[in-house]
Amino acid sequence: MIDVKTADKELQTYIRPQTFPVAIRMLKPGEPIPERAKRPARDFKKLSMACQVIDMSRRYGWMIALTREDHICSLGITAIGFDKPLPIYNVGTLCEGMYTETKEAGQRSEAAIDKFAPGEYETLLVAPLDRATFEPHLVCVYASPAQVMRLTQAALWKRGGRLHSSFEGRAVCADIIVTTMQTGEPQVILPCSGDRIFGQTQDHEMAFAIPWAKMEEIVEGLRGTHNGGIRYPITQFMEYEAKLPPRYMEVNRLWDAEKGKVALTPRDRVVAAYKRSFSDRVPVYPIVASFAGTLDGQSIEEYCTNPTKAIKAMMNYYERYQPDVVLAYNDLAKEAEAFGCKVKYSDYVVPSIEGHVLEDKANLAKLKMPDPYSAARLPGFLEQCEALVKAAPPAAMGAVAVGPWTIAMLLRNPEMMLLDTFEDPQFIHDLMRVTTDFCKTWGDAIVKTKIGLSFSEPTASISLVSPDNYREFIAPYHKDLVDHFKAKKVGLTTHICGTTYPIYEDIIGCGFTTVSFDLDQQGDPKLYVDQLQRFMEVAKGRAVAIGNVDATKFEKTTKAEMEADVRRCIDTAAKHSGFILSTSCEIPPRSNPEIVKWFMDAAHDYGRYDRVLG
Repeated sequence: MIDVKTADKELQTYIRPQTFPVAIRMLKPGEPIPERAKRPARDFKKLSMACQVIDMSRRYGWMIALTREDHICSLGITAIGFDKPLPIYNVGTLCEGMYTETKEAGQRSEAAIDKFAPGEYETLLVAPLDRATFEPHLVCVYASPAQVMRLTQAALWKRGGRLHSSFEGRAVCADIIVTTMQTGEPQVILPCSGDRIFGQTQDHEMAFAIPWAKMEEIVEGLRGTHNGGIRYPITQFMEYEAKLPPRYMEVNRLWDAEKGKVALTPRDRVVAAYKRSFSDRVPVYPIVASFAGTLDGQSIEEYCTNPTKAIKAMMNYYERYQPDVVLAYNDLAKEAEAFGCKVKYSDYVVPSIEGHVLEDKANLAKLKMPDPYSAARLPGFLEQCEALVKAAPPAAMGAVAVGPWTIAMLLRNPEMMLLDTFEDPQFIHDLMRVTTDFCKTWGDAIVKTKIGLSFSEPTASISLVSPDNYREFIAPYHKDLVDHFKAKKVGLTTHICGTTYPIYEDIIGCGFTTVSFDLDQQGDPKLYVDQLQRFMEVAKGRAVAIGNVDATKFEKTTKAEMEADVRRCIDTAAKHSGFILSTSCEIPPRSNPEIVKWFMDAAHDYGRYDRVLG
């Protein structure tokens, strides 16, 4: 049997690679690591990955041992069996939008990567071939295409025919190590992007992997082909921690969370949903405004008019229920109030408008644009946003403003506004221009507080206006609003009450990054549509979905009914990612605190991604 020094000498004679051929051995649990072996985490104070340590060994001449604690690349960790694959691998999310067009294609790509069973091996040991103090499982040679050709010819010297290698350009560690060891056959290797970025493998370089049991045959082939007339160096700095794509790093974070090394924050879960990725569970929050105040012993009017009390109530609510999203939100009347409307408060329901400033259409010409920093309760709301940001809960934070159509309806009067769609459409366009311009200015002021922005449009519902009227009178202004903030790199959320499924394509076309929606409110139960399911079918990942547990159940329901509604939403949408479990609308101010707990508990238990994706 050939030894490592002889094998290296023969490769140097006939191939003359620019870097050291590398001996590779996978150590099983309990198998000792040579004392001379360098450890990335211990000796370099950096994490590394399989392709990188192979490249360090072939360039620097080091023997390196890579364990789970040294490894950073989620693909490599999974491929060489250092940790169990997480459900995120099964759905193609890591590939979608980067290596493949769809999750389905990504799923096929993930399945095609050869893998060791989790725990089968504990350590990857690499060393220059002539310095290896161990018997390798395989030898890897990085070389030019011409040198790889010579190795291929050598491999076929005795057997003839052709070599069968396959390529995916994504996980070179699996191709070199796993495929070679599992097949027992030489492999032509196409180094992946990570190898070329982090290992600094050059454009002209390929690799060739040789099972150690075939090494003597390869050497004989090199001699034979050489005698038959077939004849036929670069060190770079690599000691740094790789900055991998965010989706890969999320997998590392999930492993750490699973092992109790880190705790995922509520914001982490929301960010993962926005990235069309997964965390430990589905992010969840009920839409809460005045309920936070009544829970804190405040009247609805106190909560809506006193920013200091409002933020105290919202933070107390957050501490009690730990939702993944917390809102600066009081009521939907403050914007119309800033234009001059009068607000009516109640002890049981959300504030409303009494007295509409545009019952006489002629008043539109005299309408004064409210100043966000001085008009009515607008400055107080900005104070509320700033206080929430300063409190810095580990959750995603957003502010709820009112959209241009709903402001217009409150200024004019809903019934008159609907008549205007037939009798005076130009008036509606003129009014929408005013309210949209205000929403831009108002939104700019809110965004300056460093909080997320949502425009609630409860009256843009198909329960009130036809799809054609939405497209004529509302959609152009929604798109204008979205485009304004998109230019500032701010994504917008919208919430529309009632029936909305006939205009999902229109809403998405306006550019909203997130859509929160209600339950379908058909008069005939036989026509009822599951709007969450319909949205997921239409959206196809183009917008994040928020919804839609029945908000009316928070006043009175059973625990079983609440759990069933939560399960309905999760079963419908969670497997697609891009989903945040919430309520169909703002929960009533006098909701039952125990029912809110049932909702959160059911979401935490049933919304685990290991269950959803497993």
